[in-house]
Amino acid sequence: MKLKKFILLLIVNLLIFSCKKENHLITYNKIDTLLVKANNDFLNKKVRLAYIDSVSLILSNLKSDSLYNYYRFKLANRYYNLNLFEQYKSLTLQINKEAIEKSDTLTLAKCNYNLGGYYYEKYNLDSSFYYYNKAKNLSLNLKEIKLKVEIHKDLGRALFYHNQFLESEKNTSIALKDAKKLNHHEYIFECYTIFGLSQSGMKNYSKAIEYFNEANKVLVNLKNDSYYPVLYAQNLINFCDVYKKKKDYTNLFKFSERGLHIKNLKQLEINTYTYLLNFHGYAKLKKNDKNSIKEFQEALKIGDSLDFQPIQNTSNLYIGEYYLSQKDTGTANIYFKKVKETKFADDKLKALEKLTITEPKNPAHLKQIISLKDSLFSIERLTRDKFARIEYETNEIISEKETIEKQKDNIVQQLWSVSTIAVFIILAVLLFYFIKSRNLKNKELIFIQEQQNAKEEIYELMLNQQQRIEEGKYSEKNRISQELHDGVMGKLTGIRLNLFILKKKQDVETVQKCLPFIDDIQNIEKEIRQITHDLKQNLFDDNITFSSIVENLFIMIKSHSDIDFSLQIDERIDWDLINNNKKINIYRIIQEALQNIDKYAQASKVNINMNKMGEEIHITITDNGIGFVPKHGKKGIGLENMQARMDEINGKFELESKINFGTKISLTFQI
Repeated sequence: MKLKKFILLLIVNLLIFSCKKENHLITYNKIDTLLVKANNDFLNKKVRLAYIDSVSLILSNLKSDSLYNYYRFKLANRYYNLNLFEQYKSLTLQINKEAIEKSDTLTLAKCNYNLGGYYYEKYNLDSSFYYYNKAKNLSLNLKEIKLKVEIHKDLGRALFYHNQFLESEKNTSIALKDAKKLNHHEYIFECYTIFGLSQSGMKNYSKAIEYFNEANKVLVNLKNDSYYPVLYAQNLINFCDVYKKKKDYTNLFKFSERGLHIKNLKQLEINTYTYLLNFHGYAKLKKNDKNSIKEFQEALKIGDSLDFQPIQNTSNLYIGEYYLSQKDTGTANIYFKKVKETKFADDKLKALEKLTITEPKNPAHLKQIISLKDSLFSIERLTRDKFARIEYETNEIISEKETIEKQKDNIVQQLWSVSTIAVFIILAVLLFYFIKSRNLKNKELIFIQEQQNAKEEIYELMLNQQQRIEEGKYSEKNRISQELHDGVMGKLTGIRLNLFILKKKQDVETVQKCLPFIDDIQNIEKEIRQITHDLKQNLFDDNITFSSIVENLFIMIKSHSDIDFSLQIDERIDWDLINNNKKINIYRIIQEALQNIDKYAQASKVNINMNKMGEEIHITITDNGIGFVPKHGKKGIGLENMQARMDEINGKFELESKINFGTKISLTFQI
């Protein structure tokens, strides 16, 4: 009898369990249908949002099980696709909070990846890098290859947009390798795209086109995807950008024309359509087609309606170029000045360069260009350091968390051991010693860092002071020049009035009286010529120009260092024959080199030699410091800046260094 009751009870429970399982399957099938509809790009946004809200309501009434988080991540993805980034972030943080309580590493990795995507869309690349890097570290011991591909790929993209091209390619290579294992065509396409963008950023245009062609080949496998037209259009934009940089306007026109003929592109992705429209108009502008203005104006109208500044900036620049080609500099100036006020540094720089053409007599534009370029170089250097610091700090946090978890497990196991007390005491002593030694080491490192920061701040203040002195000197010269000139002109006026009598009387006595005034005119003429020549010279035109400025750098470093400096300048070099742009770039390179020697080389002697060989100037900067091993194919930001400056003046830059044998920098350029 008891056995029959037990069997009956077991059958009832099995039936209840199977019914519940069947009900869950029906619910999840319904969610799948709603999610597919919510991802339909051809539906109205409100309709798609209604489907998303329905999924959210259903999930809120379900209990957590193996599929629960899977569908919550799907729901977050739909918010992302509709650009509802705050809802996307809110749901991700909710999942993340629960994952922390459960110590669910996989879910934490996914949440940090989502947060990286959120900050990427908000143009907060620092936070984006932080969360992507955290997700990467969390996924190290996971077997989720697809997730790892997504993390490395998007981390590579974030690094690209911060001009960290080599680091971008490093992460993208890892993503591409795993994407090929998965045979995931969309991810492979994105990886080749990032490679192409990085090569374009490094001005390797031929290599960039190769990667975009590889991306195009992969797209063939995605033709049945509803998002294929947009991916194809975006790849055409990449081609257009390269051809514009190469000034290949025939291909620029062909590829942009091809993109504009994609069916329903304007409805599917209006931003992509607008970029292609601007490229198409620009190609027509370069072919002297006056109809290009209509396409620029349409693009600007769309940019204004979206309140999307990148499109607005590009359209305004192109419209300005159009009016400039029509010799209407006044109208061109209006559009260039709109872009000049933008927060995007690259667009601002382009606008300033155009304004130097339309307003050549305004020196403020050139000064802003120099200042902006210097600022961009500094920002790139700081960004590189910042990313390295974020990665280090993230690794430290994860490492510390893992250490704490291991210690916790050890303590739990030791509680069941007879020797718990003895082991705990030993661990406590070791931990105390470790913390104490680490704190002492940290204090020492902090002290060294504070010293270095103070040293750099003093150095920067001295440089700024030197700049202000030069600017004040230049301003004062112009003021004195004008006052002297006006004073001399007053003398001339007086002499002219005294000589006016010759029109009425020309007898011998009158002529004799007027002769001294004629001599005075010749003296005043010489005086005017000498005064205006002396006072109107710019920063590099007087006798203390280049050598004095370089020597000032020595003086600034000597104020806090024992380095022995030697400067040898060939007397045959006439600095007046060398234009200011070249001198500014050479000065900045010497300044950067001396700063690096002061910071890192531990040198006691520095020699700078400047020689003239034919129509070339050869400059060498050598030190007897500790030297270093230059990495093949990878330079620090300071060396990249030096190379970029020499490229700007069509010069040659060479670096030689060996451990314990110092460093030598060679610069060569045409007079």
